Amino acid sequence: MHKPTIGLALSGGGARGLAHLGVLKVLEEAGITIGWIGGASMGGLIAAAYACGASLADLEERAVRLARPRELLRLIDISKERRGLMEGARLRNYLADLFLERHFEDTRIPLVIPCVDIITSREVVFTSGLVFPAVLGTIAVPGLFQAVEFGPYRLVDGGILNNLPVDRVRELGADIVIAVDVQINPLREKPWQDLPEKRRFPAPLPGFFWDFYRAELIMIAELTRIHLERHPPDLLLCPPLPPDLDMFLGFPRIPEAIAAGEACARAALPQIWQIIKGAEEKLA
Repeated sequence: MHKPTIGLALSGGGARGLAHLGVLKVLEEAGITIGWIGGASMGGLIAAAYACGASLADLEERAVRLARPRELLRLIDISKERRGLMEGARLRNYLADLFLERHFEDTRIPLVIPCVDIITSREVVFTSGLVFPAVLGTIAVPGLFQAVEFGPYRLVDGGILNNLPVDRVRELGADIVIAVDVQINPLREKPWQDLPEKRRFPAPLPGFFWDFYRAELIMIAELTRIHLERHPPDLLLCPPLPPDLDMFLGFPRIPEAIAAGEACARAALPQIWQIIKGAEEKLA
């Protein structure tokens, strides 16, 4: 009997995206094999690291270290060119050992990462070539990081146009797609109204950035809604992350994010097995 292949689509969401580690942990413990994986922004970073062979224990250890403000501060380098608030060189160095010289063709799980090219205003989907430039592109939040120059492209956050790339994972060939959405939806939640006036990341961010961030969240929420209507997953998981666990301010609460992802996936296991069984029957 042909076994259905399972694809996993992971959304962006900054610090909230660490909930993906909890989801992956539960799936791995349950013996549910992921045949295809993809993600945008933080989801793309985690998808790529997992596909390249990093263990969940190592990724969780790295994540928990970033919950310490001193560790996070080591990755902050203010940009002089002002094309982004952060230069990003320290973050690139921090991530280099996970991805350097790794190619999409060599990953243990087929991988897809969407970025956005601000030259052509189009989504650029990476499934071949070097993994690292695609990762750097998909996490390049406009205003926070400079765009990534790569070949003919100037790449920024893939979540701008496709924050939950169910369609791209399905295109890889997955029979079943499980999507995990950790992004704040400002149409339903109030993610910033109750936050302190002086916010830090952990360095101060200018006031204009927060208005920019709010506008981007509204846009991402609406585009994600449209994408999911057109390309519905077989199962959509939304870990119960509180609105005040912010994508920028939430790094000290990374263990909480991981635990939320784990709890959500455990609760969904019966439904996941039911979906797998139904797909097996169709393929029999």
